[in-house]
Amino acid sequence: MFRNYKVLFFMLIMLLSVSCRTIAPPLPELKKAPEKKIEPVISRMNIDIEVDMNRLFQEAEKSTPKTFKGKKSNCEGMSYTYAFTRKPIAFKTKASQLQTTISGGFSLELNYCPLCITLWNGNESCTVPRVYASCGIGEPKRRYSMTYLTKVGLSKDYKLQARTILKSFIIKDPCEVTFINYDVTDKVQKEITKELKSMKSKLDKELGALNVRSKIEEAWRKLQDPLPIDAYGNLFLNPSSLSMTELSYKGNTAKFSLSLFFSPLISTEFQRQKYVPLEPMRKEPQVSGFDILADAAASYDSLSSILTRTFRNQVITVKGKRVVVRNLDIIGTQSEQLVLRLVFDGFRKGVIYLVCRPNMDFEKQILRLEDIDFEIKTKALLLKSAQWLLGNRIKNEIMERAKIDLSSNVKKLLSALENRLNGEVYPGFNVNSKLDLLRVNKIILGPSKLYVRTNITGKVNLDIH
Repeated sequence: MFRNYKVLFFMLIMLLSVSCRTIAPPLPELKKAPEKKIEPVISRMNIDIEVDMNRLFQEAEKSTPKTFKGKKSNCEGMSYTYAFTRKPIAFKTKASQLQTTISGGFSLELNYCPLCITLWNGNESCTVPRVYASCGIGEPKRRYSMTYLTKVGLSKDYKLQARTILKSFIIKDPCEVTFINYDVTDKVQKEITKELKSMKSKLDKELGALNVRSKIEEAWRKLQDPLPIDAYGNLFLNPSSLSMTELSYKGNTAKFSLSLFFSPLISTEFQRQKYVPLEPMRKEPQVSGFDILADAAASYDSLSSILTRTFRNQVITVKGKRVVVRNLDIIGTQSEQLVLRLVFDGFRKGVIYLVCRPNMDFEKQILRLEDIDFEIKTKALLLKSAQWLLGNRIKNEIMERAKIDLSSNVKKLLSALENRLNGEVYPGFNVNSKLDLLRVNKIILGPSKLYVRTNITGKVNLDIH
């Protein structure tokens, strides 16, 4: 009788030791997936820019002299000196030009010599006393009005180019010199017009000397800095070139479109980018909004965190035995497959390794893990010690639950991107973005990341005031 108790006790100890033994298969041989990734595709983002011209008009008003003078001296014929005063400058916009109108009053001092001779010392002298006269001196100034038209643009090397023409110069009050019965208005107008045309050349030169390129290059450098996007990592724009349309005007607002050619990448890991110098500006036809391809590189660590959140503490019953999942993560690849590590306890505890293939349902925007099977070394161990695990229950449970609904993640990412692309980027520079769509349309299994290509559509508007 006592002997039977000993046998039963021994069998109980053996059963407990078998049931408590940890399952620990050898580590799988990880084979890196082929060195491939989604090749960057250059997309085009059209940015509609509106510039409030009122500040520019105010600066022009402050910097333009209130008076300007000129003269022409001849020994023979008419000589004159003029002085102009102006009223506030009137700015007006046309379809593609800026119109500047200056009006006010002027005064004119005249002297006339009918005949000059050259003296022995080379100097010239009037043969009779000069006749002097004036307009607008000691009496109301003569009224005038002049109008310039200016067209502004950027050259290929990002220099500001201005083309100004004198559209009209009108002297509203004639300046008739009665003592010689000679109306000098037309003569003076022609002479002053010559000087006003030279003034517009100086204006174009001053505008062209403005250091626009350095500011554009500074912004270009900023475009190459990563933009943090909440929990999604960083957005790398990877810009390559720019193009710009000509300016048009509506009211006191200047409008033009800037196109950015770039290869955007969203990465969960920081990537050091090589600086790309600014290329000459491209000439491209205008487009509306943008329809771009943006790539995302999701590290296997970030995908593992999603799987772990999905499966942690989930109970799977296999042939009446409870298995509690404690962790499920991705440890690497075997060629075209992912290798999963599942840590569990419950009836037994331990680790098993599985292989699977990621597959994307592009219509529903759901990433699934399919063709799940035990890794070859794990399968060999289970055949010897835990055949009860070899059934399809665990594989089916994982396949059923291992669905990453990218549609909800994409909506969150779209919202995060939209928030990042809205608001004041610099004092006086406000970005207004509306992103309409973000969809995944391609995935590639890389050595250490899952590459995802997305399609993004929307509009971006930049207000400068």
